[in-house]
Amino acid sequence: MSAISLINSGVAWFVAAAVLAFLFSFQKALSGWIAGIGGAVGSLYTAAAGFTVLTGSVGVSGAMSLVSYDVQISPLNAIWLITLGLCGLFVSLYNIDWHRHAQVKCNGLQINMLMAAAVCAVIASNLGMFVVMAEVMALCAVFLTSNSKEGKLWFALGRLGTLLLVIACWLLWQRYGTLDLRLLDMRMQQLPLGSDIWLLGSDIWLLGVIGFGLLAGIIPLHGWVPQAHANASAPAAALFSTVVMKIGLLGMLTLSLLGGNAPLWWGIALLVLGMITAFVGGLYALMEHNIQRLLAYHTLENIGIILLGLGLGLGLGLGLGLGLGLGLGAGVTGIALEQPALIALGLVGGLYHLLNHSLFKSVLFLGAGSVWFRTGHRDIEKLGGIGKKMPVISIAMLVGLMAMAALPPLNGFAGEWVIYQSFFKLSNSGAFVARLLGPLLAVGLAITGALAVMCMAKVYGVTFLGAPRTKEAENATCAPLLMSVSVVALAICCVIGGVAAPWLLPMLSAAVPLPLEPANTTVSQPMITLLLIACPLLPFIIMAICKGDRLPSRSRGAAWVCGYDHEKSMVITAHGFAMPVKQAFAPVLKLRKWLNPVSLVPGWQCEGSALLFRRMALVELAVLVVIIVSRGA
Repeated sequence: MSAISLINSGVAWFVAAAVLAFLFSFQKALSGWIAGIGGAVGSLYTAAAGFTVLTGSVGVSGAMSLVSYDVQISPLNAIWLITLGLCGLFVSLYNIDWHRHAQVKCNGLQINMLMAAAVCAVIASNLGMFVVMAEVMALCAVFLTSNSKEGKLWFALGRLGTLLLVIACWLLWQRYGTLDLRLLDMRMQQLPLGSDIWLLGSDIWLLGVIGFGLLAGIIPLHGWVPQAHANASAPAAALFSTVVMKIGLLGMLTLSLLGGNAPLWWGIALLVLGMITAFVGGLYALMEHNIQRLLAYHTLENIGIILLGLGLGLGLGLGLGLGLGLGLGAGVTGIALEQPALIALGLVGGLYHLLNHSLFKSVLFLGAGSVWFRTGHRDIEKLGGIGKKMPVISIAMLVGLMAMAALPPLNGFAGEWVIYQSFFKLSNSGAFVARLLGPLLAVGLAITGALAVMCMAKVYGVTFLGAPRTKEAENATCAPLLMSVSVVALAICCVIGGVAAPWLLPMLSAAVPLPLEPANTTVSQPMITLLLIACPLLPFIIMAICKGDRLPSRSRGAAWVCGYDHEKSMVITAHGFAMPVKQAFAPVLKLRKWLNPVSLVPGWQCEGSALLFRRMALVELAVLVVIIVSRGA
């Protein structure tokens, strides 16, 4: 099957699963099976389409059979299709057992419609249709949050972002007479060198960055991210981080690549935004005790890291003609810094980390959901000792947390290592701004990594080690089969993404029409050194697996506390663990309220406004669906 046929089949499966899951929602278990199987098949078709285009290194175009508009799949958006497909596959399988919980509501309609809209947004050849599909996706996500008033912040911010994107599309239409991405790219490349900077589209770019930045959660446009994740189910929260926010990044990248004449300050702006988002997100994550809110802030951190790679590749290649045609940049018109390898490293590193983050963040959200499924708690202060009660989930979560902290040899380390190499190359550039930014960005990313390691130790230690702090944690049992299989499979993908990075990176470089140096795609000497450091762990792993019960004489009991009875209050708390960092960065943490200016508006989050926003979202979603269906009729 061709890539277009695979995409048509995938979207059809998503839509059919959504409709059938809604029709059978009176039987929750059956609805869960329909939504899960249909979503898994649709995700497989989506990933297969992306893999076909990426390995072929040639883009394809065609038309959607369900919706009457042209689509194109380039090696660049093929990476998004693979990301959506892999994460959607395991989230769908996980969602089957998720429906067995008494407090869970049917979500098959929203999840599968969200996936269908996201896939259509990725392959849209028209910027207007991209915005429409992204809006449908965001509205579906609004209904995946709980009915709490905090969850409605997303809808309010989303309307602002959509308004800015509509203005950007209107300006593009006024100046170039089309919203077709290929025609826009060609007409922008025909502009004479030295044209006025606003004529090149910086005003449109700013509107697009703010509009899509709201969707991606860039600080200070992140207000909806922690609230939405904390008030959503585990499968929905996983899709927010791995699908919804990644569509925002794709929109920013698409606008930045148009015409191939990106000014240098665009890249510098993305680098600054990325560094602020990464550091502040990591710092705020360390202060949180609600595990889903904590992981949401870590998503912000990784969105910032991805922006560092993309910003480095985009802005520091002034005059880079990456184009948005079928081949995504069949030619290169010029490199301002005359370092094509630097641009290739930045873009490939950002794209690889985008894929890796989606994998390990799915592990963490689904693993946290498994713990909630058995305990009813998302507050890690009320857990403890879960490692003995849920050993499979515990090991998978450890892998995911290590990947989040960018520890070798996992996939989180591999993506960040490529970005580090791009910083080192940036430091050797002839431009003064490049020599200045290279070391500063490397140090900032290292500090962010240290915060991530601390957060890993805090989450795993407080949640899975020690003694249970509540009766629910003490009575926890293993997660259901499909939930465990999904989490473990994603954890295995994290290991493969790190170990096989030297062979996977050249595949991703097909999305960048620049040569990637062999030294950066093979096992480098630092990589060998880090792997040798990890090798001493292998005997201990083998011993732990093979020793069995050969030490029957050894007894285990409560920890020795000088003859006193062990009390739950004696264990290290999450609050106490983070206190030194909280005191050290107190001035930055005081800015938390001001970095989320929406919270300063009084009264708009009352119960009445929450109900109004929900009804408005339903009306808008219905109108958009009617428009889309009428185009295909």
